[in-house]
Amino acid sequence: MKIFLLTFFLLTLFNCASTNKELTSHSGDIIFDQVKSCTGRGLISSVGNFSGNLTFSFMSQNDSSFCQFQDFLGRKVLLLWLTRDSIDAWNLIENKKYSRSSISEIIPVLSVLNPNHLIKFLWGEEIISKQMSVPRQEKIEIKLGKSNPNSSFVDKAIFIDNINRQELSIKIESRIFNQNYLDLKKYWDIILS
Repeated sequence: MKIFLLTFFLLTLFNCASTNKELTSHSGDIIFDQVKSCTGRGLISSVGNFSGNLTFSFMSQNDSSFCQFQDFLGRKVLLLWLTRDSIDAWNLIENKKYSRSSISEIIPVLSVLNPNHLIKFLWGEEIISKQMSVPRQEKIEIKLGKSNPNSSFVDKAIFIDNINRQELSIKIESRIFNQNYLDLKKYWDIILS
């Protein structure tokens, strides 16, 4: 029985290890032509009109992302659906659905960010400030960073809205790249039905 368990454990270990090696090159970099989706977890904190911390988990494709936010008790409080052109949210506690324009009223920083920028951030891509059209009158500062200076992935973003005295900080705590395609539209449609 011990030999059987040891064999089973070793086979499981080698199968898991071989799956991860397929996504990385010899230098340890991710081979993006094999990656189809990305999942992960993070923390969002806000100071201003809406102060507090929420943890979140996400699933992302290149063209869309699905995020669910939890409060400190672990309850799902907000669902967020991002596509290249739209942001939709559903507040589960108040049972309210929000479009991009109504979300922007609550979180003004989202009025200057393209949804595609948020999708890129979830993938760890660096967003150049030239790609973002922040009008001067908005007085919004955007700071991107990396926890590990040797990493090629961005995992921290701070959005400071000086007019509304609001600051939004996002930190990606884990990010896993996958070869599996995820039908995120299906998830969102199931939730809304």
